Amino acid sequence: MKFLLKYAIYIGLTFYSSPFHALEIIPENMEVKFPGMYISGSGQNADANPANSQIYVVRFYVEGEPGKKIVVSLPSKQYLNHSRKSKRLRIKKFYFGCGLSKRGRAKIKGNGRSKLLCIGARVKIGANHPAGVYTSTIPFEVNYK
Repeated sequence: MKFLLKYAIYIGLTFYSSPFHALEIIPENMEVKFPGMYISGSGQNADANPANSQIYVVRFYVEGEPGKKIVVSLPSKQYLNHSRKSKRLRIKKFYFGCGLSKRGRAKIKGNGRSKLLCIGARVKIGANHPAGVYTSTIPFEVNYK
């Protein structure tokens, strides 16, 4: 009797449980770089926009359940920190591009992988910011919509 009950539960779970597909990020480039020369002491914007070039932006694929929609989300206030001084640059804007809509949405294709997805950024370099290298780690999430 115990064997029959365990077997019935196992069969029930097999037939009635829906498959769960986790999302997996497949990185191609996980750095944003700002091309060009920026002169310390003069206020200017530095842009890494996927609409202009895909070389300097974060690029990745997402694998998951075919046909499902996904959304990429980023924290609102993020900063780049100077390598030696306590100065930082605020990221003014994030750009979504490549296979992402302007709102950070995409769809998993029939083969279980999204198109190439890209994220770029814009920072304002103020007149008081010292020359140097500014870096940061910026987390982002990818979820089913």
